[in-house]
Amino acid sequence: MRLRRIAISAAVCLAATAVLGQEPECATNYHSDGKSAETLVMTSLTPKAVIERLPSRLAAAGASMEWTEPQKGTLKAAGLEVSAEASGSATRVTFRSSAAASKTALCRYASLVGNPPVSRPFVAQDPALIAQMKDDLIKKHMIVKIESGVALNNATITSLDDFLELAITAVKAASDGKREYDVSMLLPHDACNIAREALDDSSSGMAGFLPEKRTKPVRVDATLVYANEGGKWRFADASIVNIESTK
Repeated sequence: MRLRRIAISAAVCLAATAVLGQEPECATNYHSDGKSAETLVMTSLTPKAVIERLPSRLAAAGASMEWTEPQKGTLKAAGLEVSAEASGSATRVTFRSSAAASKTALCRYASLVGNPPVSRPFVAQDPALIAQMKDDLIKKHMIVKIESGVALNNATITSLDDFLELAITAVKAASDGKREYDVSMLLPHDACNIAREALDDSSSGMAGFLPEKRTKPVRVDATLVYANEGGKWRFADASIVNIESTK
C-alpha cells in the first residue's frame, strides 16, 4: 500500500505540473545519451539529511539499495547513483541511472526528495547600487571562500566584462551596524578557481586522461559588507558563500 501511495503521489505531482503548463524541475533537468540518464532537483534539506531519508523511500518505490554514505552525501542502488551537494543555501541532488532510465522513471525517484527550497522574497534591483558593487569588486580584485581556514576557492574580477550577471538576492543589517548584501553572480570560468574541479582534473591527468577545458560560466554567491562612515555607505569586504560551475 505504501508503494502505491508513493507512486500515485509522484504521478499526481507530474500531472498537476503539466496542467499548469510547466515541466517539473526533474523533467527540465533530465538528459540521456541513450546509455545513461541523469537529472537533478533542489531541496532545503542538508546533503546528509537527504541521504539519510532517501533509502527507505527508494526501497519502497522498488529500488534495490546497495549502500549509503550520509557524511559524503552519496548512495547507490541497483542501476542508480545519488549524490547530494550543498549549493548556496540549498542542496542539489543528482540522480544518475546507468540503465538510461526514462524521464518518468527517474523523476519518480527524484520526487521522493521533497522539501523544495523556499523562494526568496523579492529584492529591488537598484542599477546605481549594482554598478557601485561591480566597481567595488573590481577594486577588491579577488574574493575567496574560506573553508577550514584555507582559501582554496576564489574568483578574480578585473573588469566589467567579467560580470555576465549580478543580482542582489538579500539585504540585511549586521549587529555591528554594517549592512550585508547577498549577491548572485555569473562569472567566466577563467576568472574562477574551484578546488574540487582542479582536484578532479589532476586525478584524471594522473590516470592518463587529458581533461577537457572547462568553459561553462561559474555561479558565485557572495556576501558584500558595507559600513556607514560619516553618513555614507562604503564598501568594507566581500566573501564567497558558494561557487560552482553551471551545468
